Amino acid sequence: MNNENTDADFTRYTISTIFFVGMGVLFYAINIDLLNLVDQSINSFHSSSSLVFSWRIICLFVGVCAIIYTFKCGPGNMRVMMIRNCKEEIYHPEGISKFITFSSWTLLANVVYFASASLIQGLDYLDISSPSFLSQIQVIAFCTAIAIAFLTATIVRHIILPDEAKLGRNVDHMFLFHEQVMHNFAAIFLTIELIILRPKLMPEFAIFGLFLGIIYVVFAYLFAYFGGGYLAYSFLHPKPKIAPVLVIALASFIAIFYAGLWFVSTLDQLITGVILSIWVMLIVQFKPNK
Repeated sequence: MNNENTDADFTRYTISTIFFVGMGVLFYAINIDLLNLVDQSINSFHSSSSLVFSWRIICLFVGVCAIIYTFKCGPGNMRVMMIRNCKEEIYHPEGISKFITFSSWTLLANVVYFASASLIQGLDYLDISSPSFLSQIQVIAFCTAIAIAFLTATIVRHIILPDEAKLGRNVDHMFLFHEQVMHNFAAIFLTIELIILRPKLMPEFAIFGLFLGIIYVVFAYLFAYFGGGYLAYSFLHPKPKIAPVLVIALASFIAIFYAGLWFVSTLDQLITGVILSIWVMLIVQFKPNK
């Protein structure tokens, strides 16, 4: 009996949980007219400052270089969870397979934000009206990117790196250029943007984090079952009894981090700057511990 409980497969419950939570989040977003709230925040993300425009171009350039370097730097080094036997293995992904990690999605979201922000501001300089959907993408990308950037940096510094150190593994690969952008500079870039611009964030935008978390889990499962056969993170495996809780926890933590950032953004600009600066210093790490 104990063996049966231990080996019980909760995959169907995990998938069902993801589906119903996803539908619930979608229903809530429609009910509160989330896109209308986004439209109310659009102008606060626009800037006519040439200094801000230069800053955004630099951040975009760094992000694009990180994506290119991800492809060109050779095989990766990942501890993955095989979907069929539930065992962890060291795997060396190449090319597009490197983008199955949540960290890589942080990089991509960062690039999407600075690309949309730079394009909109560039069009403004040329007196060309930018399409409204592009401005909506800018707002949504910022809210999701800054939340997952802070979550990623926190997990890497306080969970992944200490865990790897306990296992005696070399973590030098975690500090390559593209990894630094994913784990550290994304959070720094977006924090500076938040302090300088002070955009109009709304607590309801935490929904975007929930959406992204659910989308990532669905993507991870599709890749595991129909692609590579593995998950980038062991806690995402759908079979264990606790799996439904863990996969929803990932999405929830993104929303929680956004809520914290939103609250800080409502404070006085100086206080916001001080709190965010301290927060960032507590979650970034640029070299391995001795």
